[in-house]
Order: sequence, then structure tokens, then C-alpha cells
Amino acid sequence: MTNNLLHWLSDLNRFGIRDASEGEISRRIAFSNVIFISLPVVYLLFMIIDFKSFYQPLSSLKFDQFIVPIEILICLFCLWLNKRNITTLSRILFLVTWPFFMHLIPIKLLETPIDYYLAFPFGLVFHALLIQLMVAYRKERFLFWALITVNFVTVVFSPQVLIFFVAEGTPPNPIVFDPYFLLDTILYWLLFNLVMFYILEVIEKYLKKLNSSYMLIEQQRNELKALNHDLEHQVRQRTSSLENQNKKLRGYAYYNAHLLRGPFCRIQGLVNLLNTIENTEEKDGEIMPRLSENIHELESVISKIQLIVNSEAEEMNLPGTH
Repeated sequence: MTNNLLHWLSDLNRFGIRDASEGEISRRIAFSNVIFISLPVVYLLFMIIDFKSFYQPLSSLKFDQFIVPIEILICLFCLWLNKRNITTLSRILFLVTWPFFMHLIPIKLLETPIDYYLAFPFGLVFHALLIQLMVAYRKERFLFWALITVNFVTVVFSPQVLIFFVAEGTPPNPIVFDPYFLLDTILYWLLFNLVMFYILEVIEKYLKKLNSSYMLIEQQRNELKALNHDLEHQVRQRTSSLENQNKKLRGYAYYNAHLLRGPFCRIQGLVNLLNTIENTEEKDGEIMPRLSENIHELESVISKIQLIVNSEAEEMNLPGTH
């Protein structure tokens, strides 16, 4: 069950990734998939914890109570866009709508509730981190710097935004007038963003080295496969050649054995006959010429066999018999 769930989540995380080399944009798309999956889970948990705010008659619900479900639907829609390979639009849609639905609209509708004096600046810091995670600053420079600049400008003017939407006749929280409110917001914005930037840089460098090593291993593996294929082909050719040569040599050996047997048997018979005949004239007049004739015939057959063996040995690059 757990393995199936992890496999399913891994498939979701691959939505919109077409670059087999796992480039910088591909990793940002993967990060966006993680965000589109994890945020709905967090928002659902929030709705369960704060169920009293949502478990009311439909007529008594206000628009701000629909914001969290709307944001969940936006995340799922952006995930679907990634699946359809519309990855740039999905990330822009999420990064533009998230601060409006989760911060600016509630601030306006609720006329700057007390919790947003803290939630709004922290939300902007979190939004800047989302920009770094979802947009590649090297490959998508214009989009990255446009989004991060708007985010930082909003951070700088966050006290004015909170004051502007305060309910009429209600004094704003004094904290927004404290200069350290803005300074602390900018400090945490710089701190978290610089840390995130450095972490992503380290990850990018590590992944580049990892991808380079993987590509080198794949190249060497392909070269080894090609080399093994060539060696196997050469071995098959050599084996086939040796088998053919061995067949020929066996055939020659069988054929020449019969040529050798004739003069050899006659010589053997004449030698046996010499041992039984005592008449010297008969030996010299009849047996010795025949014996010499058969010896020359045997020598001729052996020479022919020697030539055949040497010829076959040269074809197989083997030392011949001399």
C-alpha cells in the first residue's frame, strides 16, 4: 500500500517534465508539483481544525470562508495544467493568485484583522520562497525578477497596505508605525531568501555534477556494450572460421590416412618378405626395387600432406609443421 502511494506521488511529481536530462526548469516544475500537492493537504487540515468556521449554513458563509477551498481548486487546476505540459502558465497562475486569495482579499474583506499584521508580512516572505522554488532565475530571468521585484515592493509597502484597509473609525494596530516592524520584515525576507537561494545553488551544482557523472557512466556503458558486441562478433567469426578449418583438416586427415595406408602396408609386407627369403639375388632383383618404389610413393604422399597442413595453418595464423 505504501509503495503504491509513493509510486503514485512520484508519477504526480513528474507532471510536465519532458527534459530527460533533468534541467533547471524541469526541477522547478517538479518543485511546483510538490507545492500543488502539499498545499491542498495543509489547507484541508486547516479546514478540519477550524471546522466551526466552515460548518455553517450556506447562507451565513462569507466569501472569505470560500477562499481556502478556492485555493485548493487552484492548486489542483495548476497540477492538471502541468500534466498538460502548460507549465509556465500554471506557475504564473499560482504565484499571482496565491497572495491575492490568501492575503489581499481577506485583508480587504475583513478590513485588516488583527492576525494579518503578522500573517501578511510572513506570507509575503513565504511567497518569495515559492517564487525561488517555482521559477528558474537563470533560465526564466524576466519572469523571476518581475515576480520577486513585485513581491519585495509589496513587502516594503506592507504597513501602508495594512493601514489602508483598516475599518473606518478603527485605529490601526500601533505595531505598523514602529520602524522595526518594516525592518524586521525586510530582515526576515532577506534572511530566508538568501538561505533559500544558497540552498538551491548548492542543489543545482550537486545535481549538475550528478547528471554529468550519470551521462559519463551512460556513455561508458554504451561504449562497453558496443565493444562487447564487436568482441562477440569477432569471437563468433573466429570460432566459425576455426570450426571450418578443423572440418577441412579432419577431412584431409581422413583422406590422406587412406593414401598413406596403401604404400605403408606394401612396405610392411615387403619387409616381412625380406625376413623370410634367404636368396640374395631374389632380394636384390625383385623385392628391393619394389620396396624403394613404395618408399618413394610414401614420401610423395607425406609431402602432399605437409603442403596441405602448412596451407591451412597459414590461413588460421598457426605455426605449420615442418
